[in-house]
Amino acid sequence: MKIVISDFIEKVTEGTFEQNSLQISKDDLLQESTWSIEKAKEQITKDLADNKLSQVMIHVADSEFDIDYYIETGVINLPFDDGKKVTHFFDDDVEAETKIYLSTRCDYLNASKFHIDLISEKDLSEDEIKKTMSIMKENYETSSENFSKKDELEKEE
Repeated sequence: MKIVISDFIEKVTEGTFEQNSLQISKDDLLQESTWSIEKAKEQITKDLADNKLSQVMIHVADSEFDIDYYIETGVINLPFDDGKKVTHFFDDDVEAETKIYLSTRCDYLNASKFHIDLISEKDLSEDEIKKTMSIMKENYETSSENFSKKDELEKEE
């Protein structure tokens, strides 16, 4: 879907985009079960067909720590939360094609507690869905490892 940058910024800053959420189990994530991404793809495809921006949040329900994944239709690798920063990369009147991004938010992921990946230029193909699950699993495993080390780090301080 094409969107004028000023319209994109307005929609993401005002929250006038389609928002949906899913919960997955840690087992589904670690086994790289793709059902959640396939469900997100259905929603995003529908929203794009209706010329709407889309965000699907996927929460790992039984994790020892909070970790959320966001699949969003953006114009650049910035989450919707940072929508105003898009003006640093585009003029307001430019029309840009949306792409699909995966953002991971977790206190234990890395120093910024955040990571974003471009997962598709258009529609999520089967290979892109598998790659997305692989990224999600890797980010979870990194966060889990850092979470398990947090007590050691706190003792050192």
